[in-house]
Amino acid sequence: MSQSRLPAVVAVTALLLLQSVAVLVAAVIFGLEIGTGALNLGAQVFLVVLVTAAGLWIGAAGLSLWAGRAWARAATVVIELFAVILSVSFFSGGNPVMGLGFLLPAAAALVLSFTQQVSEHLAGARR
Repeated sequence: MSQSRLPAVVAVTALLLLQSVAVLVAAVIFGLEIGTGALNLGAQVFLVVLVTAAGLWIGAAGLSLWAGRAWARAATVVIELFAVILSVSFFSGGNPVMGLGFLLPAAAALVLSFTQQVSEHLAGARR
């Protein structure tokens, strides 16, 4: 496979990497807030570790999709379905801006993940 990537592959990878950065920034913010809030210290540390792991996993999925590893599509679907579920809670909680911030990139990544361009890119890596 040539080194040039098709637009859908670039778009899905970019969305995943941007989501990864956003989640890792949230982990840093949670880390800076340890010791405050309603959760006890253990729960706050666990939340930071969990959110950090999620951010790293999203980044790994993005880089693997870029590299053409077929498993990355399944990871992308799971990641984006979780984002859709989170968006519903924001809509229900009266925060439609944040809900759209989760829903729109997730929907775009889900749709683009099943385009012919991405499918061909992922199929080429298995040969």
